[in-house]
Amino acid sequence: MAEKRYYWIQLKEGFFKQKEIKKLRKIAGGDTYTVIYLKMLLAAVNQGNKLFFEGVEDTFPEELALELDEDPENVKVTLSFLERQGLIKVMGEDEFLLLQCEEMVGSESESAARVRRYREKKALQSNTGVTPLLQDGNTDIDIEKDIEKDIEKDTEKEKDICPELDSGPEEQPIITLPLNTGEEHLIFQRDIDTFADLYPAVNILQAMRGMKGWLMTNPTKRKTKRGIGRFINSWLAREQDKGGKKAVGYNARNMTTEQYAESIRGWNE
Repeated sequence: MAEKRYYWIQLKEGFFKQKEIKKLRKIAGGDTYTVIYLKMLLAAVNQGNKLFFEGVEDTFPEELALELDEDPENVKVTLSFLERQGLIKVMGEDEFLLLQCEEMVGSESESAARVRRYREKKALQSNTGVTPLLQDGNTDIDIEKDIEKDIEKDTEKEKDICPELDSGPEEQPIITLPLNTGEEHLIFQRDIDTFADLYPAVNILQAMRGMKGWLMTNPTKRKTKRGIGRFINSWLAREQDKGGKKAVGYNARNMTTEQYAESIRGWNE
């Protein structure tokens, strides 16, 4: 498991002096729209500076309003303004890039944050002339060593497997699909079997290969952890509607003559 990272946006000194932001604030309700824009930037910082429509609501503005806890009409007005001013770019029907986000993003790892907080505290004590009295007798060097040990322990915990929970060889995925975070969504045999029941006209594994190829060649359109399930179901549903075009012989050994005849009906149409 990768080490946790903290993200934030850094407003430039002249952020509110930008003509686009001045114009946004002059609109009736403009301060509300400005806050919505800032919340959008925060929502996008750990998603490659993008926002994604995952189909939880009927429209993107409604879904974004749900995520930001804002009024859908206010979100719709904000999105319309940002698009007209070139501050947001529509990358696809479910993907939106915030163009100012990249230059405003900052991040650091959890261990780096821990060390930074300690050093800031140490610097404050030095500046105020306060000599830290350590009840346990540790020196400053000891504290830094303890921090390093904590980091090492956290890393080891991620690597270790609890013996009581080790029930045998870990199941290996049949195929993986790349996500927009750089991680992989794992597809196991049980998933293949479930999809095969839901979409009987589709060669599920071959369809998964098609999805992986599409995601590999369209890296800017990769999905989030929440959105990958909808993507898979939509892809398989389209294949099902097209009749699936299963390869000859796929599952044929388990079919009766009538079932096989039904499975290939319409292939030459």
